[in-house]
Amino acid sequence: MSSEFLETTVDKFIFRVKVGYLYNEAGVWVAYDPAHGTARVGLTDFRQQASGDVAFVDLPAVGTQVAAGGDLVNIETIKVDLTVPAPFGGEVVAVNKGLDETPELINQAPYGDGWLVELKPEQWPAEGLLDAPAYLAVMQAQAEAEAAQ
Repeated sequence: MSSEFLETTVDKFIFRVKVGYLYNEAGVWVAYDPAHGTARVGLTDFRQQASGDVAFVDLPAVGTQVAAGGDLVNIETIKVDLTVPAPFGGEVVAVNKGLDETPELINQAPYGDGWLVELKPEQWPAEGLLDAPAYLAVMQAQAEAEAAQ
């Protein structure tokens, strides 16, 4: 196992959590860039696997103000329509235009080219975000609960 990721296996599925990122319990990751005061946001490996193959992504406009927990991005998959909540309040300063043509990047590279938006947080550090080991425990419990259904 790479030190860049923590991994867990639930049922027959392997889920990875990127070390150094922050997470919320809704399966959203945050990578903060202190040099620019912005945070890149995306779906975790677990959330994208649980949601299914992405067919369409509806990204917000640059300049949109979002509240913590408010609707940030809408994603349509073959299994569900998913509304991604904002992990904190702030302004959308960039969106991943690559998702317009290739929405499956969310499935193929959730911690890389499949990022969703960049936000300028109202305040940092944001409250309620988990580090990788804490999120791994939450995610494992969520994955086990889904597997048991």
